[in-house]
Amino acid sequence: RVDTVETGRVVLADGRELPADAVVVGIGARPATGWLAGSGIALDPSGAVTADERLRTSLPDVYAVGDCASYPSARYGERLLVHHWDNALQGPRTVAATITGADTGPYDPVPYFWSEQFGRFVQYAGHHADADELLWRGDPAEDTWSVLWLRAGVPVALLAVGRPRDLAQGRKLIETATAVDPARAADPSVPLKAAVR
Repeated sequence: RVDTVETGRVVLADGRELPADAVVVGIGARPATGWLAGSGIALDPSGAVTADERLRTSLPDVYAVGDCASYPSARYGERLLVHHWDNALQGPRTVAATITGADTGPYDPVPYFWSEQFGRFVQYAGHHADADELLWRGDPAEDTWSVLWLRAGVPVALLAVGRPRDLAQGRKLIETATAVDPARAADPSVPLKAAVR
């Protein structure tokens, strides 16, 4: 456990000191839903609004979208809470369709986020918690590489660093639950769309 961070070093709770030029601290995120206390809207233990597959809350005619709401994912077999603006952009379509009677089906997108880190474009699609196989596409010591997670031969998540084509093709394979040949999918010279079984 970290006790203090000082210039050039980290002091652990047990007194040990570690040299450090930089320290990255991830403290997590918690939905700011305290204002809903007493409203009757059900919250999960993390404080997220528990929406159903159409993003309806526990109160009639009240919907929740974005990173304040968790939803059941049939694709991943668990409730997801996605902290990225892409989730907030997709949810309103489902809510509008439900309200207007033009039901488009359950809300169950492939989660997605991107970031730029140290001059590299980093993208992630999917949810890899239940994956049973991990494939490296390229060398992480290089500037561009990807990691593909599979469950029973089907891609469930992909992390791409400087490989936007991998992300685009991998996201499509995740959305369509298309099985891939692991040997071909692990070869960075083979486009992911050409690695399907």
